[in-house]
Amino acid sequence: MYLVPRETIRTRIDELLAILGLEAEEKKLAMEYSHGMKKKLALAAALLPNPDLLFLDEPFEGVDAVTSRVIRDLLAGFVARGSTVFLTSHILEIVERLCTHVGIIVKGKLVEQSSLEELRQGSSLETRFLEKAGAGLDGEASHKLPWLEGVGR
Repeated sequence: MYLVPRETIRTRIDELLAILGLEAEEKKLAMEYSHGMKKKLALAAALLPNPDLLFLDEPFEGVDAVTSRVIRDLLAGFVARGSTVFLTSHILEIVERLCTHVGIIVKGKLVEQSSLEELRQGSSLETRFLEKAGAGLDGEASHKLPWLEGVGR
């Protein structure tokens, strides 16, 4: 597997299953896993060959707070050694917490790319994203439901 010696793969599998809290689930079929467990399994599979580059799609989606911290720590160590992580997230707080560079994609097109520091000059990441996504920050689009605000009960 990945041209890595069998004993190295076995050791890494054991380590990854343990650190991600999946060691008791090793014999279970992946289709029996919860969404969060599948996310952990996908991360373990991606880390197994010890790559220099990772592409992760919403790696924190569906995982509990403890696992989220474990994943953040794993990724921080991965980056600290000089490796690169590309991750997608709709949760901008995660992006602000973990990323050094950001690309904003709207309708499948990259509309902005820069360091997080440059992107936040004069505004928040959320404001910048909403501007690029055309979300009508000036109040032109109403996102209110009168019946939730006590009007017309």
